[in-house]
Amino acid sequence: MVFSDLLFLFGFLPLFALCYLLMAWVDRRRNRRNGQRDAFRLRNAALVVFSLLFYAWGEPVYVLLMLASVVVNYFVGLSIGRNEQRRRKVALVVGLVFNISVLAVFKYLSFLCVELLSVGIPIPVPRIALPIGISFYTFQSISYLIDVYRKTTPVQHSFKNLLLYISMFPQLIAGPIVRYGTVASEITDRHVGSRDLAEGMMRFLRGLGKKVILANQLSEVSSQMLTGAGLESLTTLGAWVGIIAFTLQIYFDFSGYSDMAIGIGRCLGFHFNENFDHPYCCNSITDFWRRWHISLGSFFRDYLYIPLGGNRRHQALNIMIVWMLTGFWHGASWNFLLWGVFYGVIVMLEKYTVLKVSSKIPKPLLHIYSLFLVIVGWGIFYFEDFGQMTHFFKAFFGHGAAASDFVALNVLSSYGWLWVVAIVCCLPIRGWIERWASHWEHPRPNLVLATHSLLALLLLVVSVALLVGSTNNPFLYTRF
Repeated sequence: MVFSDLLFLFGFLPLFALCYLLMAWVDRRRNRRNGQRDAFRLRNAALVVFSLLFYAWGEPVYVLLMLASVVVNYFVGLSIGRNEQRRRKVALVVGLVFNISVLAVFKYLSFLCVELLSVGIPIPVPRIALPIGISFYTFQSISYLIDVYRKTTPVQHSFKNLLLYISMFPQLIAGPIVRYGTVASEITDRHVGSRDLAEGMMRFLRGLGKKVILANQLSEVSSQMLTGAGLESLTTLGAWVGIIAFTLQIYFDFSGYSDMAIGIGRCLGFHFNENFDHPYCCNSITDFWRRWHISLGSFFRDYLYIPLGGNRRHQALNIMIVWMLTGFWHGASWNFLLWGVFYGVIVMLEKYTVLKVSSKIPKPLLHIYSLFLVIVGWGIFYFEDFGQMTHFFKAFFGHGAAASDFVALNVLSSYGWLWVVAIVCCLPIRGWIERWASHWEHPRPNLVLATHSLLALLLLVVSVALLVGSTNNPFLYTRF
């Protein structure tokens, strides 16, 4: 189940809200009698139950895997929290080996066996389905154990509270990667006011609009141009149209889901960190990765890059290790590893070239340079088959391909509204409007509220209409 699903919007979410509000009423009555003891017990229980139902909807057997992961990380965390230094290290190593092994078996074992078979080593290839969200909740478990070991966050002595942290459905299957310290206090003590509800719902609907109105429509363009017959007869214009559509699609798909997760969390009293900051407004590739999937970038920085030595020693090697693993994290395929190496090389070169003279280069040129490399990167990311990738890049650079054809021109013109809206929505428009509104001599909060409410209603109506009338509702990051 994903957020942009009619079953979720009109079945799961209303039922969860009803049960959660009922549990909140019972909690408040109990708290008045008991003097605020265990204030969120029933609300948290409802959130855990519905989170497990949410995850179990598509693949119930893997709920057991997630529960087993929580059990192991709970006891490892307790061991780290109470033992002397040497045993704490042993416990941490055990926890890291367990989490990485789970990820390796379910995400990479089949890939490894296929590669060994391809070089003549007779080995059976297991058919292991990838559990949805395993990369996200495994990384959250790792961050919890390391933070407890570093004593930057307290150990969680309550199993049900750790289960809530790892299984919480808003961020369970596609992030953002929420660190335990971010929500530790809110698990047992949080407040939800009318402003939280209003901003949370608006954030959710904004994300829904990104996903359904923009990403889903853009996926039709990218699929038409970059798969099947479209790829076989690809022209240079078609290659550019297709990969730019995918560039916009993956941003609105993933940032829209992050918006929905942050919005639901806000309605429940949780404040998740931002995961995107208008990445296509970047002026370098380094800047792009400060803005794109922020929670993943900060994870690799804090738990891998800095421990390896960071900028202090072996910087180039550290950068390449981090970027190779970043690429491989996205999937068990050589194109993802190549994608990581591609960005690793560029980030490393930027440290010694572009970033040193960026103040002397006009910003429009920096922006064009950055977007071109980002688009090339998405071309590597899109094609798992190297034959198809080679065919695409030949057309992309105009080698042995026609300049354009009727199909590419028709797609470009037919989706004119989509290109304009998508590009405009990549810009920090909300920030511009808020800064402009702050200079009003007589602010009108009622007018602002009415405008937001009308926009939210419009996003909901249009999104639902598109979901009802279409079967095209892919979500790219469920495979990561």
